[in-house]
Amino acid sequence: MAVASYTTDLTLIADMDTVGGTAVEPNTLYTAGRSPIEDDEDFPIQGTVHASLTQNATGKGGILVPGTSWTYSSGDYIFGWIIWLAPSTIATQANGGLCMLLGSSSSVFDVHYVGGSDYGAYPYGGWQNFVVDPERTPDESAGNPTAYHYVGAGANCISKVSKGNPLGFDVFRYGRGELRVVGGTSTDTDATFAGMANVNDNNSNRWGLFQAIEGGYKWKGMMVLGYGGACDFTDSDVNIVIDNTEMVDSDFNRIELRTAASAINWTNIGITALGTVSKGELEMIDNCTFNDTGGAFTDMNTFDYLSNATITNRTFRRCGLVTQGGATLDTCRFDKASGAIALNADDMGLVTDCTFISDGSNHAVDLGTISSTQSVTWENYLIDYASTDGSTGNEAITVNVGTGITLTINISAGYDVPSVRNTNGSPGTITKVSSVSLTISGLPSNTEVTIVKTSDRSELFHVENSSGDVVYSYGSAEVGLEVDILIHHIDYDPHIGNYFDYTLPSADTPILVNLISDETYNNPT
Repeated sequence: MAVASYTTDLTLIADMDTVGGTAVEPNTLYTAGRSPIEDDEDFPIQGTVHASLTQNATGKGGILVPGTSWTYSSGDYIFGWIIWLAPSTIATQANGGLCMLLGSSSSVFDVHYVGGSDYGAYPYGGWQNFVVDPERTPDESAGNPTAYHYVGAGANCISKVSKGNPLGFDVFRYGRGELRVVGGTSTDTDATFAGMANVNDNNSNRWGLFQAIEGGYKWKGMMVLGYGGACDFTDSDVNIVIDNTEMVDSDFNRIELRTAASAINWTNIGITALGTVSKGELEMIDNCTFNDTGGAFTDMNTFDYLSNATITNRTFRRCGLVTQGGATLDTCRFDKASGAIALNADDMGLVTDCTFISDGSNHAVDLGTISSTQSVTWENYLIDYASTDGSTGNEAITVNVGTGITLTINISAGYDVPSVRNTNGSPGTITKVSSVSLTISGLPSNTEVTIVKTSDRSELFHVENSSGDVVYSYGSAEVGLEVDILIHHIDYDPHIGNYFDYTLPSADTPILVNLISDETYNNPT
């Protein structure tokens, strides 16, 4: 596999260095006489020049340049860099403080209110990469543009700026907004988030997809790990925020894991959504290896895993539905899911030691439709879910069990008993089986008791210096297990014969044992 590479699907419309015609003011909606410049060298974000405009009067000022003609397809977004250098002098976003202009000429264009004194990086200002779906209803419109190769910016100035050119824009591009990652061979050359940012932030690129910021990274668009080939991606201890992209579709911010041969290894990766329109989602398109340990996903949307995913100690905080897809989920925390269900599970045997916290109106786990009599194992913890079965919408488990079908939920020892909602109008039978106690009594002091699996001799229980009663508590998943019970007094020599075979019962059971000598004891009853 080659060294990791990072590319994008974004295509240039105008960058003012090589592509971009004469800067003009709009013929309508904006007041003329503001002196546009298309080759300003004072403060470009990409390349060596940018476009700018004076704003020496109150009201609206705008600037457009003709870029490369291109044919718009549904699903394309337009990305553009815009800056306003006098933050306190523009109106709020709702009043068109800072705008992206997109059209087919200087007199036919749409206006999108992308920023203002109360939104974006303001009041501090600076270059910002905004993204707009041209299919959205514009905030203002001059005519009905059928193309979007005239691009630019506008500002609604509430107090004039007497010096300089405060409004500027730089490179504009269009596309889905994919950041494509492929390659990587070892921990020295694996793809990393730092590698993504280094390429994104190169002065020749400035894609605006994955920017290095103080304390971490800011991301938007589609992150594709394993694009067109296998990708080895290894990183740890990284914080990422998802840009607040208001003018896009809900699935705009998205991570896709592709190519079955890819190996993605994340440790303590935190991702937090800043907005609510496109909160970010993750989907395994191909069943690659995905090891995700630690860290928190916060205020994100949905997650779709497959069977080669191992998710350990991951927190899903106020996130949307997590679909297991055969993945292993261990010691994860589902904290107040934003939807009606935290986890759509298909194999509860692979969901262990997880903690589910309710917001008061959601289910922890959806087991789907149970079409045949079967049992599942429950080894998880619950906080603030309904304590009894019912239909409040806050039961821990929701499931559809039909007439004639029995679902047995075996609750292993030490775990919380889940309340259950059966959504079937003609419900079947749901049985919950909690932990079972085996009590061995009649033992003299200084007795050792050991319980091992018959199959592999692995130890399940051991106690020394006991006297009287010994209690072994086990989960319902162990009911029917063949074990050997070994009993030995410490004053006697150990003998291999001091044990008996036993099958763990499904109900609490006492066993009376009378140890007679160093070699024998009476048959347990």
